[in-house]
Amino acid sequence: MVSIGKSLRVAGILASCAVLTSCALVIGADWDDYSNGGEELAGSGGTVSGAGGAGGSEGASDKVCKPQVTEICYDGPPNTINRGACRAGTKTCNANGAEFGPCVGQVLPTAELCETIEDEDCDGTGITGCVYLACGDVPRGLPTGVYSLDLDSGGPIEKTQVLCDMETDGGGWALVHNSFGSDAGATLVFWGILYDERLSVRGAPSVSENFYFGALYKFGKEYRDEIEDLDGKVKEVMRAAADGIDPDSMRFVQPMRVGGSLEIFNFNFAAGWSSADHDGDDAGGNCAKAYKNVMQHYGDCWRYNLGADGDTPLEDAGWGPHINRNIANEFNFKSDGVGMGHTRVKRISRWTRW
Repeated sequence: MVSIGKSLRVAGILASCAVLTSCALVIGADWDDYSNGGEELAGSGGTVSGAGGAGGSEGASDKVCKPQVTEICYDGPPNTINRGACRAGTKTCNANGAEFGPCVGQVLPTAELCETIEDEDCDGTGITGCVYLACGDVPRGLPTGVYSLDLDSGGPIEKTQVLCDMETDGGGWALVHNSFGSDAGATLVFWGILYDERLSVRGAPSVSENFYFGALYKFGKEYRDEIEDLDGKVKEVMRAAADGIDPDSMRFVQPMRVGGSLEIFNFNFAAGWSSADHDGDDAGGNCAKAYKNVMQHYGDCWRYNLGADGDTPLEDAGWGPHINRNIANEFNFKSDGVGMGHTRVKRISRWTRW
């Protein structure tokens, strides 16, 4: 046996006996010979001496292992042991020392299962290559992150990377739009989306980037809007439900307010939709054209805007998301101190699930 502190190299793995007073640890190799003076490992090219042995194979018997000795074993690739779902097992030498029994309890790599949170292939990367119909199909227990969705199961909508919130209210929320304020001035331009692009995907799926995935409106049933102010305070400002959306007018079917701001519900959800080349809002003119061509849902006209300010100059250096001062007061958001009726915020996000 190997005493404390001794090490042996077997199949390229260095295994240290650091807990038991003696042990015999073999991973990926079998005992080739056993003698009172030492054990020689098949395929290792070396000999491990016992505490009082002189090494080598003098006095060797016909035994291949010491009767009733139990060893750690693993038949998978060495770099997968104890990674992900993979685990080593144990094997025990039989009574006459002729052979080891099976490796009991080992868990070997298998194909990744998309419906579990385990890393079954034990590559250390977790779930990879999985495609879901909705964020609600992502296994609970997995973190908020970007997942691949095939919304219409092989239909004309291409597989798309979507940010799934797996934490809020049971998880399963997909990011529909995110307007992120920036001094670089690119946010206002981003939201100049035209009518023919209303169901398209644009940007990176992140709450720290500008993102839009209009096709999600065709599937969403529950919605929530959240706003992050300039101090980093995040609050849900509106929750609603709908039976669907008319993809031509972009009006929700049977919209219903569940909670939050009634004004945001009326002006930014249960209302019309406009872009620079499509006037479908509830105002006398085209709200998108009136507010620097920003596409979004408009009533008469808005309580939050994804790209424009409500105070002059409307472009506000291209910063992006703004809210009405009444909304800022209602939710105790920090004001930028500029202008009378509106203020910048850090981001405005809309999520949906079904």
